[in-house]
Amino acid sequence: MDNIYSVMKRIHEIRGRFGLRTHRNVQRNASGQNSVSYQDYQARALERNHSAQDAGSADSRSGNKRSTVEDIKRIADYHAAANKVPPGLVKAVIEAESGYNPHAVSPKGAKGLMQLMPATIKNLGVIDPYDPNENISAGVGLLRTLLQNYNWDYKKALAAYNAGEKAVDRKGNVPDYNETREYVKKVINAYVRNNE
Repeated sequence: MDNIYSVMKRIHEIRGRFGLRTHRNVQRNASGQNSVSYQDYQARALERNHSAQDAGSADSRSGNKRSTVEDIKRIADYHAAANKVPPGLVKAVIEAESGYNPHAVSPKGAKGLMQLMPATIKNLGVIDPYDPNENISAGVGLLRTLLQNYNWDYKKALAAYNAGEKAVDRKGNVPDYNETREYVKKVINAYVRNNE
């Protein structure tokens, strides 16, 4: 996991040298390095977004299903930090799967923000797949499991999220399905964009 963040940091540095990133206000220490570690980021995200999770649960109990994209991003940040999954990756999956539409339904029956299949909904004990907090919680848990199963190989984990583990295991890599290959490319591009 640390290697992934080292690589992402290096990519960020290279982009900066070529003027390919947007300017952000980042605190730097005396040596010029970012002063915020990933662990600090996680702690802040958990603290900041604990109220967002509570608000999402309260909205669900009250029958209020309206969530803004910003609400959804805060919930995604919370569950990403709680599961130690990069928040940009979670948001990239949500973007690719549903375009931040909590009521999205695919032709194959996948539901909600992270497009959970009916069998996944049942296996994970999801009661309301259209509730942003519940859907993201289950989706991030599934994504973390896949990342662990594939030794943090993002391409394989994302391919398994899209096409299933059996398809990835048979191929030993991203299966030769155009939809899955496009999906993996789309999510990784969104992930890189989210981290600029």
